[in-house]
Amino acid sequence: MNQSKKSQFKLTALAMALALVAPGMAAAGGKVLEFKQCVENTLNQNPEMEVSKLRIQQAESAYKEASHSRLPQITASLTASNSDNALNVFGMKLQQRQATFADFGFADQAKGLDYAPGDLNKPDAHSDFNTRIEMLIPVYNGGKITSYENQAKAMIQAAQNGDEAVKQYLTFNVYQAYEGVHTARAYIQVAEQAVLAADSYVKTTTNLVEQGILVRSELLSAKVNQSNARMALEKAQNQEKIALESLKTLMSSEYLESIDVGSRVDISLPADNVDDLVAMALSKNPQLEAKRNEVNSSFAAVGASKAGLYPSFNLMARQDWNDDTFGFDSSSYTVAGVVSWKITDFGVTSSGVDRANAAAKAQEAQLRSQQNQLRLSLLTAWNTLQVAKKQVHVNQLAVEEAEEAQRLILKRYSNGVATITEVLAGQALLDKARAELVAATFEKNLQTAKLRLDTGTLRLDML
Repeated sequence: MNQSKKSQFKLTALAMALALVAPGMAAAGGKVLEFKQCVENTLNQNPEMEVSKLRIQQAESAYKEASHSRLPQITASLTASNSDNALNVFGMKLQQRQATFADFGFADQAKGLDYAPGDLNKPDAHSDFNTRIEMLIPVYNGGKITSYENQAKAMIQAAQNGDEAVKQYLTFNVYQAYEGVHTARAYIQVAEQAVLAADSYVKTTTNLVEQGILVRSELLSAKVNQSNARMALEKAQNQEKIALESLKTLMSSEYLESIDVGSRVDISLPADNVDDLVAMALSKNPQLEAKRNEVNSSFAAVGASKAGLYPSFNLMARQDWNDDTFGFDSSSYTVAGVVSWKITDFGVTSSGVDRANAAAKAQEAQLRSQQNQLRLSLLTAWNTLQVAKKQVHVNQLAVEEAEEAQRLILKRYSNGVATITEVLAGQALLDKARAELVAATFEKNLQTAKLRLDTGTLRLDML
């Protein structure tokens, strides 16, 4: 692959990295938004933030549900029944306080003790309307409610940390797209310089061919180089449009809205020592904090499972009204305290405890794995950043050297000493050096932002 094609390949690769989305393109020159405005618009409008807020609401509702389980439960009911069952009829009359000696068959007492009275054994159908208000008061349930509360509290904290993680991740994506616009424009400048040089070569070569100094094949080479330079410029311009469209998508902007970016933003590191950055990441990374809270929630679930191994005690208070029509004539109350303790369920509860415990330990193992992955991610970003910093310096020197070398080649070419092939090769090296400087600068800035993301410090108020 020649040098010109390598440079074009780098342009294409970076454009693909910036292409978070690739629908309709936005043109530069619209409403100018600074980086802070882009982040604020994204955090206010991106649907991922709505999803994150709803997760917090779910966790808060779960905590309220658990806490309210400590309060009495009051229910009201109305039951209407009709029956000619002897026991039911007699019970209805007793509840309605309407039972008489006649219901026992005392009217037929003269017929002897062996006589089966019809009023008692075969009564007419009777109706009962039972109106009831009942209150159940939980007193002790093996610590289940407390475990549910602890589980919900941990999930609230996990959701809140998850919300912060989403904010910082979106901020990183905004920075990537925002920096991508500036990087694309730097590529455009490189490509425009290449086009100007290519146009100049074609013009100069045309004059020399007409004067008979050069052969026509050299003019053809100059025109091929001119076409490649213009194609590279078009790709760089398309890269800028993709980056702007990516930024619009993150901000959930209208499809036809035209935006532009403000000044470039340089992000500094929160610490200059890699060990300090690792310690900061392990203690402040919001995703890691969310995972720790998920682990705490899992162990609280173990406590809820163990509640079935302990006794429970609850109180009940009930007020009933019974009548043969709807009404409140015959009232009665019932107060009860119930202690229950499951002697054995042949391993059902203990198996549930084992399952919950295994799930909690699995979450704990995942936390350790996530810590290792975060440490590796940070070390990778740190080492990449150090290389990128050196690469920027090397590329700056390479650009200066290539510019001087090209100046000398052009001087020789104008004197008829050098060929167009040497000129084009020198220009390709210069274009490559300029493009690599742009790519190294983008890599340096992106890895700095990545370290901020890993350490949980990619927030506007901390930049």
